[in-house]
Amino acid sequence: MTKSQRDDLARLGLIRNETSVNILLLRRKHGAYLRRALRLKDTQQLPGSYISLDSSKPWIIYWTLNGLDLLDDLPDEDTLIGIVHTLRACWTYVKREVVDIEDENRAGGFGGGVNQLPHCATTYASVNALSIIAGCDADIYPTATRLALHLLKEKRKALLKWFITLRYKDSMFSRERGNAKKSCGYRMHHDGEVDVRATYCICSTASLLGFTDEISDGMMEHIIDCQTFEGGFGGEPFAEAHGGYTFCALGALHILLKAKRLANLEQSGVDLVALEGWLVRRQMSHEGGFNGRCNKLVDGCYTMWVGGAIAILGLNGTDKQFDSGVYSNETDQCGVVRTRDDLIRRDIGHDSEGGLLFDQKLLQRYVFLCAQDVNGGLRDKPSKPRDFYHSCYNLSGLSVSQHIFTSGHNDTGNIVTMYEEEETNVLAPIHPVYSIRVERVRYMVGLFHVDVTH
Repeated sequence: MTKSQRDDLARLGLIRNETSVNILLLRRKHGAYLRRALRLKDTQQLPGSYISLDSSKPWIIYWTLNGLDLLDDLPDEDTLIGIVHTLRACWTYVKREVVDIEDENRAGGFGGGVNQLPHCATTYASVNALSIIAGCDADIYPTATRLALHLLKEKRKALLKWFITLRYKDSMFSRERGNAKKSCGYRMHHDGEVDVRATYCICSTASLLGFTDEISDGMMEHIIDCQTFEGGFGGEPFAEAHGGYTFCALGALHILLKAKRLANLEQSGVDLVALEGWLVRRQMSHEGGFNGRCNKLVDGCYTMWVGGAIAILGLNGTDKQFDSGVYSNETDQCGVVRTRDDLIRRDIGHDSEGGLLFDQKLLQRYVFLCAQDVNGGLRDKPSKPRDFYHSCYNLSGLSVSQHIFTSGHNDTGNIVTMYEEEETNVLAPIHPVYSIRVERVRYMVGLFHVDVTH
C-alpha cells in the first residue's frame, strides 16, 4: 500500500494513522447517519424520496434504534419519548366486522403508520423498538422507559387476541409420519399471505410479552413443512430455500422448543444435516460475506440472516454457546451464565474449536471493507447505496460474529472474535433470536415472568 493510499484511509477514518494497517468501524459516522431518521436537532433531514417508506415507520425506527443501541449511541430521552408516542400513533384496533370478537377494542396491532392496517412485520418492529427503550437504564431515561413499558403492558392482551385471528390452519397434515395433528400457519395481516415471516414475528413478540403458549399450537408443524430438499427453509411449503426465511424459521423454532420443553431441534423433525450444509455454503470464499440463495450474489443483510441462523443452531446444539445468558442455567466462576444440557448434540452450529460454522473474521472483513460507506451507514455491497435496513443488519450480524464463546467449560473467558485487534470495532452483544441486545431480551423475559428456558 502506498503512502498516499494510507493517507486517504486515515483521512476517511478507516485506519488510525498512516502507519496503521487495522481497518476501523466508523462508529461516529454510522451513528450520525442512523440519527437522521429520528429528526434530531442539528441533523440532516431525510430527502423527500423517503415518502415511499411512509408505511414502514416502525421499521425505520427499529432499524435505526437497534443500530444505535449496538453502537452504544442511543439518542437523548426526549427523542426516545417521541419514538414511543410515534409508535402509539401507529397502533390500530381491528373493527368488529373484520373479526368475530365481542369487543372491537380488545384486538389490534401496530400498522406501518397512522390509521394503517395492523401488520405482523410492523408489530414485530414496534415491539422490538419498545423493548429496547423499556430495557434502557431507568436512571438515565426514566420517562421514556416508563412510557414504553406502559404501552407494551397496555396493548399486550389486545395483541394476543389479534394474533389468534391471524391463524390459518393448513388442510394438509404434517410431514411427520403417524402425526395426525394439522399444521397451523399465520397470516401477515387479515386476508394477507401465510408464510414463515408471520410465524417468526408472532413467536418473537409473544415470547417477549410472555404468551407463547397461547399461540403455539400447530406452529412447529407448519415450519417443518417449509424446509426444502436443499436444507434451508422457504417462506411456505415447496418454495425455494432462502436465508431470510431460514432465519425466521430457526428463530421461531428455538422459541417453540423452549415453550414445549423439547431438548433440541432434532426432536422437532428438522433435517439438521441438510440444514447445516445449506447454511455453511452461503458464505462466499472470495468476498467473505453471505448470499441468501444458491447462485446469488453476496449481500450485507445476510450477515445477520445467515450468521444469526447459524448462531441459533449453536443455541440449540452445543455446550460452547452464543453469549446469551437468557436461556442458561449455570454460572461459571467469572459470573458468565452458560447452558449445559447433556441431551443435546454438541456439534451443530459450531466447529471443533468452539467458533461458529463459518469464518467469523472473514465475514467481519466483508463488513469493514465492503459494507461500510465512508460517509456513514452500511450497504448491501460496493456500488450499492447505504440505507437503514442494511445498516441495522450489517451491524447485527457483526455483533453475532464477535460475541461467541470460543472457550470450553474448563476455561473462564468470553473471548470476543475480532478481524482487527481494535477494541473500538467491538459492538454490544445481540441476541440472535430476537435481534436486539441481550440485556434488552433478558429484561423483557424477567419482566413478564417468563420461565428462563422460554
